[in-house]
Amino acid sequence: MSLLAQMHKSRVWPHCLMLSVFRNGAGLPSLDPQSLKSWIRPTLGDGSTVLIVVQVSMTFLRLFSNLIITRLLTPEAYGVVGIITAVSYVLTMVTDMGLRAFIVRHENASDELIQTVWTIRLIRNIILASIMFLGADFFASLYNAPEVATAIRVSSALFIFDAVSSLAHFTGERERRVIRLSLLDFAQFIFVTTTTIVAAYFLRNYWAIIIASFAGSTLKILASYFLIPHTPVRIHWNKDLALELWNFSRIIIPASMISIILTQTDKFFLANFFPLEELGKFMLASTIAFAISSLAMQYFTRVFYPRFAQEHRADAEAAKLKYYEPRRPLTLLIAFGLGGVIGGADLIVRILFNDLYLGAGIYLSIICLGPLAQLSVFPAELAMVTRGRISTALTAKIIRLCWIAPAGFAAFHFFGPIAVIVAIFLTEAITIPYFWRLLSKDGILNLREEAAIFGLAALGCAIGWAGTMFIEALIAKDILPSF
Repeated sequence: MSLLAQMHKSRVWPHCLMLSVFRNGAGLPSLDPQSLKSWIRPTLGDGSTVLIVVQVSMTFLRLFSNLIITRLLTPEAYGVVGIITAVSYVLTMVTDMGLRAFIVRHENASDELIQTVWTIRLIRNIILASIMFLGADFFASLYNAPEVATAIRVSSALFIFDAVSSLAHFTGERERRVIRLSLLDFAQFIFVTTTTIVAAYFLRNYWAIIIASFAGSTLKILASYFLIPHTPVRIHWNKDLALELWNFSRIIIPASMISIILTQTDKFFLANFFPLEELGKFMLASTIAFAISSLAMQYFTRVFYPRFAQEHRADAEAAKLKYYEPRRPLTLLIAFGLGGVIGGADLIVRILFNDLYLGAGIYLSIICLGPLAQLSVFPAELAMVTRGRISTALTAKIIRLCWIAPAGFAAFHFFGPIAVIVAIFLTEAITIPYFWRLLSKDGILNLREEAAIFGLAALGCAIGWAGTMFIEALIAKDILPSF
C-alpha cells in the first residue's frame, strides 16, 4: 500500500495537510487571506479564463432559467419589457458620450477626471429620468401600446440608480480587473434571475422583470462602492477635462444617434405591424442571441480592448502583432456556435419553450446574423479607436444608415415585413469591407483569420440545419413524439 493510501486509511492525512498549509516554507501559502490571494492570483493570468467560464455558465443558466420563466410569463410580458428597454436605450444613446471608452483609453485617468465624468453622468441621468417619466404616455403611443405607459414611468427611476453608482466598473476595466468584474457579473446575474423567477411565480406578469431590474441595479450600486476599488465619489467640475471629454464624444454622439435608427427600427416596426405577442417572441429570441454573443462582447470589452490599449500606449507597432492571436480560439468557437443557432433555431425554440413561443425560431436565426458579423467588426472598431481614429465609428454608422433605408424599403416592397428584419440585421455585415480596409491600411489585416470566422459559422449552420431536418423527419414518421 502506498504512503498516501496508508495516510488516508489511518485518517492522518487531514492533519498532515493542515500542517503543510500552515507551513510557509513548504511552497504552499498560509491560510491568511492575503497570502492565499498572492498565491492564487498569478495562476489566473489576465482573467480571460475566468471570464470565459463565467460567461459560458451564465449562458447555460440563462437558457435554463428561460425554461422556467417562459412557463410563468406570456410572450406579451417580453413585449412590454422590450418597449421599456427600447425607450431607455433611445434616451441613453441620444446622450451617449462614450464614457467607458474615454476612461479606458485615457492616458492618465486621475481622480479629478473620474469625478468630473461622474458628475456629468449624474446630471445627464437625472435629465433622462425626467424625460422618460414625463413622456411615458408619448413613448407608449409611439409603440402603439398605451397600456405600457405606467411601466415606462416607473422604470425611469433606473436612470437614477445608474447615476448614483460609482464608476468602479469603468476604472476596473481600465485596470484590467477582469476576474473581479466577471465574478460580480455572475453574482448579479444569479440574483436577478432568482428574483425574476420568484416574482414571476407570484405576479405572473411583466412587473416581475421590472422588479428584478431594480434589484439588479441596487446590487450593482453596492458592488461599485464596496467590492471594487474606486475613486472617491463627489460632485466635481473641471472645465478642461469636460472639454476634453466633449472633444472625444462629439463624434461618438452623432454615431450613437444613428445607432438608434439602426438598433430600434426592428422593435418599432414589429410593435406597429405585428401584435405585442410577436414583439415578445422577438425579444425572447434577442435574449437567447445575447446569451451566446455576450461572451465575445465581454471578452472584447474587458480583455482585448484594455490589453490592446495598454500595449498600444507602450509600443504602437508591437501592438499590431497582438490583434488576432489572443482572441482566435474564442472567436472561432463562438462563430461555430452562432452558425449552429442560425441553422437550428427552430429546433432550439421547440426544445426550450412551450407552444406559446413557437415561431420565435425565425427571429433567432435572423438576429444571430448581427453578432456573427460583430466577431469581425467589433474588435476592428475598438482597435481603430485605440489608435486614435475615433471618426471610424461614425463613418461605420453612416455606412449602415445608407444601407438600411433603401434595403429596408426594397425588402418590405418585394418580400414583406419579415424581410425588413433581415435587412436590419445585415447592417453589421455591410461594414466588414470598410473595417478590413482600415486594418489593411494599418498593416493588421489577415484575411485567413477573417475567413476562418465565417467558414466555421457556415459549418455550424449546416450542422444545425441538418439536425433540425433530422428531428423533424423523425417526428413526421412518429418515431419521436411532437414536442
